[in-house]
Amino acid sequence: MANKICITTDCVCDLSDSILKRNHVDLVYFYIKTDTGVFRDVSEITAQNVFEYISNGGGKTTTTAPPPEEYAEFFKKKLKDYDEVIHINISSGVSLAYANAMVAFERLNEDEAARVHIVDSLHLSTGIAHLVLRAAEMVRANRNSEEILAELDVLKTKVSSSFMADNADYLYINGKVGKNVQFICSKFNIHPVLMMKDGKLVLKTVQIGKYEKSAIRYVRNELKKYDEIKRDLIFVTHAGCRLSDIRLVKREISRIAKFDAVEVTKASATVSGNSGPRTFGLL
Repeated sequence: MANKICITTDCVCDLSDSILKRNHVDLVYFYIKTDTGVFRDVSEITAQNVFEYISNGGGKTTTTAPPPEEYAEFFKKKLKDYDEVIHINISSGVSLAYANAMVAFERLNEDEAARVHIVDSLHLSTGIAHLVLRAAEMVRANRNSEEILAELDVLKTKVSSSFMADNADYLYINGKVGKNVQFICSKFNIHPVLMMKDGKLVLKTVQIGKYEKSAIRYVRNELKKYDEIKRDLIFVTHAGCRLSDIRLVKREISRIAKFDAVEVTKASATVSGNSGPRTFGLL
């Protein structure tokens, strides 16, 4: 009989509750600190809460990864019901979550440690989700942990994670860019395009001009840059976008490439707090 394997991940995977439940995936939660307190991401605070807090004069928000003791407790709890746990972390290049999970791993006893596998996804948001869903699919196919881990090692190099922000205001608030860059972006209607590269979030390029036209150019550039794209699933993950923005993006996607599924998901407060409202990504 095949071992029972549990797939888990961080809440910053930005998957909807329905998708998580359907695939039997459980989460470890990040925290958002504001002047008014500390809140657990997703369950106690949303991206919209962060946007309203800052627009009403609130100070900088700080994101905190789950501490090692929470990861350790989480793994021990899962091992009571499963033979093995495969946990897929947000990239170690953008968060301490992977490092904290590894500290927790080192605190497990020998038997527990042999049954826990921790994966650095090299991605964030629904870039992580592609790995999570593939792992869950392999569990349903009764594949063993060695096969799943080998597949994830290859897959994480194939996933494309990128975003277009409306402006550089939140990047400035969070110390990602300087005041001069923020001013220039605001004055000349410049929209930063960010991407995950080698596990780090970097500025890829910019789109200049009206938001809607910039969004269309971004979609075209992303979907036409590869000779082959797996067409089963694309995520459109957004923070505070208008319904008209999402319709525009989905329409442009359909003009360029036919995907079996286009999943629209909302970005967590952790992810959104660094990019600001009216940010969306193709993953």
